[in-house]
Amino acid sequence: MPNRGKASFENLTQEGRDRWRRWLLAGQGAYYVLTGLWPLVHFSSFATVMTLHINPFQAQAFGAVIAVLGGSLMDAARREPPGPFPTLLGAAVASAIALVSLWWLPRVSGTSLLWIDLVLEVAIAGGLILFYPRAQPDRSRTSTRRRWLLR
Repeated sequence: MPNRGKASFENLTQEGRDRWRRWLLAGQGAYYVLTGLWPLVHFSSFATVMTLHINPFQAQAFGAVIAVLGGSLMDAARREPPGPFPTLLGAAVASAIALVSLWWLPRVSGTSLLWIDLVLEVAIAGGLILFYPRAQPDRSRTSTRRRWLLR
């Protein structure tokens, strides 16, 4: 029986997958810009919330890099459709941050905000991987006879 009326990731068209990727990239970019600018704008509140001994230079340098990356992801989300590179970059960065958080969070007495960030990073990475563009067969280089056979 056909799967009518039920939403499924496998049944999404490429346009639907692109729309989801644009939303994920825009959300990830905005999140990274805000969290990246936080230690630059108000370091004392950042250090208070993190409850860890933080080197201001390292926190602000990392925040600047994350903010620039977030701006790049937001720019990529404006494009129609977003290319595979920003999607891969966003998934890779979110996965790297999640892995580092997963390694360190049980070892330090951090705030619950860090655990929330871990969940967000895993959700972003999973969503971008789920909606990564699927390869389409290139039929332009096939011979006329082979095209006739593929019909």
